[in-house]
Amino acid sequence: MPYYVFHLSKGTNGAVRSAEFKEGFSDYKAAKTFARNLRAELEVKDASDIKIMFADNEDMAEAKLTENRDAPILREWEK
Repeated sequence: MPYYVFHLSKGTNGAVRSAEFKEGFSDYKAAKTFARNLRAELEVKDASDIKIMFADNEDMAEAKLTENRDAPILREWEK
């Protein structure tokens, strides 16, 4: 399965609003290098919005990145 690099846009509440596809790679090392170079070009606040996703295809990768996830439940001993 290939690796896909996306630039995420977040809404005001912090949820991912959209994912802009940048490039697809067959191996992780090339995807990691591309993502690092892309983060270096962006401002500091936008650099954390570059993500690498491992999936069967581009649509699946985008769906995984933009799905809403519930906040983890904190147990009493984790506080």
